[in-house]
Amino acid sequence: MATWRTEQPICDLFSVKLVCFLIVSVVHVSSQDTNDLKEWLKNGLNGAGRITIGDVESNDDLSKLFTQDGYFTDLDIIQDLPNTKALGGINIEHEAQKLSARLRWLSNEEIGVTAMQAIYDSLPYTEKSADHKAHLEQITEQLRQKFRNYQQVLRTNKITVENLYKFHVKQPITKILDCCSLNSSELRLETQYRCMISRQTSCDLIPYNLHRGAFNPGRNLTEVWRSNVQYFPSLKWQYFISVDGVHNEYPANNFQWSDCPKMHDVRHRDVFVATMQPRGKHVVILLDHGNSMSINQLHTAKSIAQQLITSFTEGDKVAVIGLSSEASYTRQDSCLRNTLVPVTYEAKFYFTQFIKNLKKEDTSTNHSLGFQKAFEMIENTLLRGRTTSMSEAMIIYISRGLLNSLPEAREVMETIATHNSRTGFKVIINTYAVIDDDRPIMYEKRFLQDIADQNFAKYEIQVRSRSPILKGVMLAINNTRDLGLSVGRFYLPLNRTADEAPVFSLPYLDVADSALTLSISQPCLHNGFPIGIVGVDLHVEDLAQDITYFTHTDNTYAFLVSTDGYTIMHPSFARPIKTIQQPMHTDIWHFENVQGFAAIRSKILRLEEGEDTLMLQKHANSSNYKEGTVFYAKYIWKKVENTPYVLVIKILEEVETFRNLENIQSGNSELLYHRIDLLPTNSLCLHFKQLATLDTSTIFLSANSFNNPFAYLSQEETKRMVQIYMAYLKDDTLLISNPGFKDNVRNDVAATFRITSDWSRRFRVGHLNDYIVRRYVATPSGVFRMFPGTLLDKTYDPLERPWYKRAMEFPGHVTLTAPYLDVGGAGYIVTISHTVFEGKHAAMHSPNDRVAAVMGMDVTLGYFYKIMVENIPTCGQKTVRCFLMNDKGYIITHPSLVEPNGKGPVEELHITHKEPLVANDILNHRHFVKKKLCNRYNDRTVQRFYLFNTSLDGVLTNLVHGEHCARYQITHIPGSNLFLGITNHTCDTATAFCPCSMLDRLCLNCNRMEQSECECPCECPLAMDFCTGDLLQEEDVNPSCPDHPEQDKPVDIDPVLSSSLGVCYQPSCDIKKTESDCLGVMGCDWCQMNEDGVTLLSRPYCASYLTCFGGVLGATTPYGYKPKALPGHSDPPTSKSTPVGPVAGGIMGCFLVLALGVYCYRHHIHRNSHQYINTLPENHNRISNYYEVEEPDVHDEPGAGHTNFVLATFENPASVSPYRVNTSYRRPAGGDSDHGYSTMTPHEDSEHASLPCLEPLLIGKDRYKPTAYSMTRTPVLPPPPSTISRRSRSPTPPQTRLSGYQPIPEQTTLPHQSFLNAPILENSHSILANVQVHMVDTY
Repeated sequence: MATWRTEQPICDLFSVKLVCFLIVSVVHVSSQDTNDLKEWLKNGLNGAGRITIGDVESNDDLSKLFTQDGYFTDLDIIQDLPNTKALGGINIEHEAQKLSARLRWLSNEEIGVTAMQAIYDSLPYTEKSADHKAHLEQITEQLRQKFRNYQQVLRTNKITVENLYKFHVKQPITKILDCCSLNSSELRLETQYRCMISRQTSCDLIPYNLHRGAFNPGRNLTEVWRSNVQYFPSLKWQYFISVDGVHNEYPANNFQWSDCPKMHDVRHRDVFVATMQPRGKHVVILLDHGNSMSINQLHTAKSIAQQLITSFTEGDKVAVIGLSSEASYTRQDSCLRNTLVPVTYEAKFYFTQFIKNLKKEDTSTNHSLGFQKAFEMIENTLLRGRTTSMSEAMIIYISRGLLNSLPEAREVMETIATHNSRTGFKVIINTYAVIDDDRPIMYEKRFLQDIADQNFAKYEIQVRSRSPILKGVMLAINNTRDLGLSVGRFYLPLNRTADEAPVFSLPYLDVADSALTLSISQPCLHNGFPIGIVGVDLHVEDLAQDITYFTHTDNTYAFLVSTDGYTIMHPSFARPIKTIQQPMHTDIWHFENVQGFAAIRSKILRLEEGEDTLMLQKHANSSNYKEGTVFYAKYIWKKVENTPYVLVIKILEEVETFRNLENIQSGNSELLYHRIDLLPTNSLCLHFKQLATLDTSTIFLSANSFNNPFAYLSQEETKRMVQIYMAYLKDDTLLISNPGFKDNVRNDVAATFRITSDWSRRFRVGHLNDYIVRRYVATPSGVFRMFPGTLLDKTYDPLERPWYKRAMEFPGHVTLTAPYLDVGGAGYIVTISHTVFEGKHAAMHSPNDRVAAVMGMDVTLGYFYKIMVENIPTCGQKTVRCFLMNDKGYIITHPSLVEPNGKGPVEELHITHKEPLVANDILNHRHFVKKKLCNRYNDRTVQRFYLFNTSLDGVLTNLVHGEHCARYQITHIPGSNLFLGITNHTCDTATAFCPCSMLDRLCLNCNRMEQSECECPCECPLAMDFCTGDLLQEEDVNPSCPDHPEQDKPVDIDPVLSSSLGVCYQPSCDIKKTESDCLGVMGCDWCQMNEDGVTLLSRPYCASYLTCFGGVLGATTPYGYKPKALPGHSDPPTSKSTPVGPVAGGIMGCFLVLALGVYCYRHHIHRNSHQYINTLPENHNRISNYYEVEEPDVHDEPGAGHTNFVLATFENPASVSPYRVNTSYRRPAGGDSDHGYSTMTPHEDSEHASLPCLEPLLIGKDRYKPTAYSMTRTPVLPPPPSTISRRSRSPTPPQTRLSGYQPIPEQTTLPHQSFLNAPILENSHSILANVQVHMVDTY
């Protein structure tokens, strides 16, 4: 391979010397020679101008390019010289400058950044002192008051129950109202509960074997519970659970989302056990799966073990052992093999998966070995310095109890006697005798009873102990009904008295309404004996709202931790209202993982209040600070009185004062709130799928704008409420009282209103109206203004959207998001955003200024490709591809995004997917691109992603020793987060590819990550040490991933209202006669292919995307329905014959009629052949119900409830396929992984259909059935391939990977907006069509 281009006939002396030095000879130099060589290279490189080192970061010293032995090591700079001839004479730097100017013009003129900045510069400001301690006191007091109110409710319920029980003793209170028998017509959907409920009554969950006369106070508690809700509307569920298993709950619901008759066994069962037995339990579950167990017995035994797992709470320590001839453990690390571990949801997950995967062994059970291992684990935990004194422990043995020989019984008892004597006989043994009704079990039951009684005398075993032997319980079980009651009775010997102090749970996802919930409970006693528990469930959104919406400054945030160190709320978390997966409870120091925080953490958990300062080397949350910058982080904290919680504020940059806008006059009576459905204007119209008006902009106030965000989110807005809002916002006299807004909201509303006239003018006279979907501006206070004025969903938060976050990462720059599907119906769009700084009079702004607002504009995806083709004509050539990508490597525009393929563009497409040759080569430029890692603790994954250096100065091109089949050049577009790339493919075969998983987002090799090895963005399991809470692998110590940007969701419009409205925008696709004219026009696609997606149309034309989506005639849009045409959208043009006489005209007319009939028939058949499957409403980014298969017949499965959520959640591991799949590829026999060869992507490969995504959190027994939202009958598809052994190299087996991340949809789709009574959707996108998505959650 040549070391320089052949078209350069003459090389200067410097180039010859450099090539000779680096390639021909290996020279070792002394330190003095090294210093001379450094100076020579520095001067020579700068002077020659031939070899660029723009990819060397500004803070890198040339000494880094040399080893300690004096060898020159950085071969990155040996790249081909940028040559315009290789790319058709294009000077890529010049083109980047032109694109930069175009983007800056769009930002300044079309979005109005210059005008908005001038507005803020002209406004008056007032300075206020930044008193963080006062803010801490305020939030802490609000939390204290909330918990005080809820605990008062709990005490009221407790006293009421105890008084009712006194009456029950004299005259039984037993009236029953079964929840399962409630008529659905009596229930109504309420926003606060997110499910069907009745506030008029409570209802009961009743055990199967409830004895007559059991205490049931539900009917007498209804009035008390209803009164509590009137005083404290934010209360969620209130309930009483008796020791007999009666479960009263208010408000009433019929649990249609689960198996209602079994709900009594699981609903709040862990809350019940934790309250009745508040002291931490130490339990070893010993599960027999030897050859003596029948299939039915093993199934029953596993159900018992799973029920036991769900009953444990965070104060317990547990171990699980599988027993046959050998003992098996949950995981093979030293922790789970030798000790009991604290119970967390993650531990429950691993234990549950281990139990589910146990198979019947063809060997006899070694009972003695099992008890020996169980006692050793207890001794290791309780006797070897882990606790101050030996406390009681329990072994639960689940077995048939069949012995291999009669003498074996004595051996087992001797083992128990020997080991229990070491503990002072503080270990209780409970046994479950798992039986079949048709088998004799007399001796087995006696043996298991002897074990529970520890009846050593029967076997003539001498024991010496001063402590009494604690007898356990033996239960014979032949079915799984009422397991929860037996679990509660098992724990009674561990703690015979219930503490009356309230018990607080950790946050969990309540399956009743899929909302993040926290429970507080308290025991009810009669003469000192427990009769049950009372509890209240609370919305975490309500409790943590002041932490969630903490917006003091950009460099300050708050978080909430428990006194055990668990993180309750942190900026790395999603908002509780948007949380759709069970959070894995994690210690705070994983999120604040900086050196020195361990000492501060100890103080936070130990002291009632305090403050401390930590010196750090790198700014945690801002891109404005260079690496190595020294700064101080200050932590101030205070414990919330009478709760186990501590509030902490972290100050990353001390600011003594900050500026706020001062009493701005609104000065306009045309201020319009976004609820134009409640207060309609005279000119409403449909902007694609959204209710809108072109008269003015509308103001939307997100939850962050309110002093009580939860109240705003949980209440339906009424016309009266909107009128009160508008009266206050328009009031310039300051006489109208504040209806609940934060202090800055009115001024931000008034300030942003001043840009409306500029937007209206641009809309009237601008020449880009065919490409611009909407304009908007958002402020840190949550104020959001949009033009055209549009109705939005109230859960929308502009501060959580990608366009806002990316602009905040690059203040003062033009930032672009990757393409995504517009929730408003405009198709695939790209958002341009830019920051507006706090006002300064006659002063220049810098990126370090405080951001006052972020402005954005949605533009059609095709517009950016249109810009590139028009400005760089060579991009239209067959072998040349031009693309834009952002600083994380995601493609903004690429030829494949606009080419007709019948599936539409691909969201979050990465350069490793579409340009693998380029990706392989640029990875060798280690100063241009870096592979990065971050830990996502909520789903226990390590995310691998790329970060590209936006300080690149110059042109990046092929390395001399790199791939030359594709000549490429890449350069940064100044003033943006983008890079311009141009490739020229000169051959038909490729020798490079980027390995991507065919099955999910797991990296193909989690044991290594090399900078120069190309791979798609992916993830690896993050294993935790259950004993210490630390990471299991030291190399997994990485920064915490930020929370993932939220998705929009559509707003349903009254079909009566929408049917009477016209369209806001008239695309007139039929008048666009050329592809260039049609490209990027809103609502239009250049129709090029017939219905088959292969045959080209003889006469391509510009058509509505409703009839020719993606350039394919008859292709369906991703919005969940296929109308013939929206109002104002023209149908495809029909051909007309030229009259050449009556006969010819008649023949041609007949021919057209015949052709039209054939076309309509084919169109009808094609339309019916497209099958669309909508997902469950809880999560519209995953395909959960793709297949029709018959479910295996298993009996007596545990029911569903929030206590059993982990079992339901981890029932099915996800099978996600985010990358391209070659349908003709077959993995070699015996291979666990294809190491990525299945995804070789030579040049522009075709997009193959990928496997469906299965949702692990939502799949139930109907996992393979089409949902209720299916548009048509779905054909039967084969089930996905097994993934049991798909990753032999991953440190954690894939089937045990926590799969809670936002998975990758194949195409984002939206439901039809005309379904007025459709259920509330959590996300804006649903999956209907087969479009692939490639992304990694690194935001």
